[in-house]
Amino acid sequence: MGSEKEQWFGPGETARRLGVTTKALRVYEREGLVVPHRAESRWRLYGSAQIARLHQIIVLRDLGLSLKSIKKLVGNHSRLRDILRLQRVTLESQQDKIKRATALIEVALDQIDKGRDLSLDELAILTKETLVQKPTDKKKFLARFEALIAEQDPTGRASRTFDEIKKEYDGDAHKAALKALMEEAGRLREVGDVNSEAAKEFVRRVRSRTAGIRRSASQAEQELIRDAYTKTLAEARARPESLWFDPAVLEFFRQVAHGMRERGELD
Repeated sequence: MGSEKEQWFGPGETARRLGVTTKALRVYEREGLVVPHRAESRWRLYGSAQIARLHQIIVLRDLGLSLKSIKKLVGNHSRLRDILRLQRVTLESQQDKIKRATALIEVALDQIDKGRDLSLDELAILTKETLVQKPTDKKKFLARFEALIAEQDPTGRASRTFDEIKKEYDGDAHKAALKALMEEAGRLREVGDVNSEAAKEFVRRVRSRTAGIRRSASQAEQELIRDAYTKTLAEARARPESLWFDPAVLEFFRQVAHGMRERGELD
């Protein structure tokens, strides 16, 4: 069974350690996602390689991917880093939610202890933030966005392109610039003229900033990222959640760019 120092666990112990059921392990095996070692007695055993694979499967399932999609992703050790990063983002998002909810509860308890009644607005906020699913935040949306990119392109090329896009807007200075861009975009969208020179100049400026990234990415990769965004947005809209940005602004500038291409004003 390999190195004598390596630990091996049976299905029951493996399931207990990973927080799943033995039935789930059988399903993963049946789908070809994990292949347990067989002892001479034919007992299934799970070592470090199998546990690492199961970790990837469980994380991707938690992100909402189907077993069919997961099958395309697992098995490549180099993808483990991407999967762990997605898991970290998701967990950080959950931690932020718990901290906000706990703070609200502490404030409410303090008021009650002082003999003060909670107002209707305070009760509504308390209910919304601690019981009802909170609005989709940036970390959660991006984690799902990245997961869908990886699901549709197991080669990882599109994921690396998306990483480069994120780097372009990383850092406080870039974030401030992005915020200013989004505010300007919102104002242009309110005007609503897809043929205005201001809207077209805005598109040219944004495209100039990302020209290097677009040149390094194939047309197929760019389309895959756009498709993943559309699906992520549709999923968010299907739930009773709000977004931290206005999708209508992005749609407005998609129309601006489309019109510019049709008129030969844009490559």
